[in-house]
Amino acid sequence: GTGSVRGLAPRKILVVDDNADTAETLAMLLESAGHAAEFVTDPRSVLPAATRQRPDAVFLDIGMPYLDGFELAAILKRAFPGVCIVAITGRESEEDRRRGRQAGFDAYVLKPVDFALVESILATMFASREAR
Repeated sequence: GTGSVRGLAPRKILVVDDNADTAETLAMLLESAGHAAEFVTDPRSVLPAATRQRPDAVFLDIGMPYLDGFELAAILKRAFPGVCIVAITGRESEEDRRRGRQAGFDAYVLKPVDFALVESILATMFASREAR
């Protein structure tokens, strides 16, 4: 494909965070980097949004009401086996990493979100997939 300036093909990305500012900011940064980003703030609307959008990657806040990121990651991986899931978390412990591996997280980003890290995670995740 042609791809974007950075050699990253544009991706469809869903951002999930119950903090609307965080979700919207990350979605806007992703859009400005050439991706097609959507965001939702209610974890209960993630599946309908993902079913409509068919995202390549989901950025998922861990600490949310109704459904936490671990539960949602597991649901998303069942529904969309190929999707990349990146955890967004305010704190990170060994226990979180262990649960995250079980739930299917592909990577972690600590808050406040460092966008350079987000870009490098996306590049790495998709480069390894495209190499296969």
